Amino acid sequence: MVFNVMEEIAKHSLQDIFESGYSGCQCEICQNDILAIALNRLPPQYSSRQAGEAYIKARLFADQWKVDIIRELTKAAEIVSASKRHG
Repeated sequence: MVFNVMEEIAKHSLQDIFESGYSGCQCEICQNDILAIALNRLPPQYSSRQAGEAYIKARLFADQWKVDIIRELTKAAEIVSASKRHG
């Protein structure tokens, strides 16, 4: 199985944003929209094994990667808040 480790890290980071007092909509539709927009702007980091996943996660937790991920999630959240796809 091949998976994008960036997606997993972005999901966890989005939850951290929500828990830190994010005031926008947190429904499943908005969460998925935020993730899709952010992940399209972040480079994918694929792995097919747990050893590779651990290596990638270690790299992604470096300070600059954390900043990049949070920045893209924040931008995406602003876009979604401005034009929600639900009532």
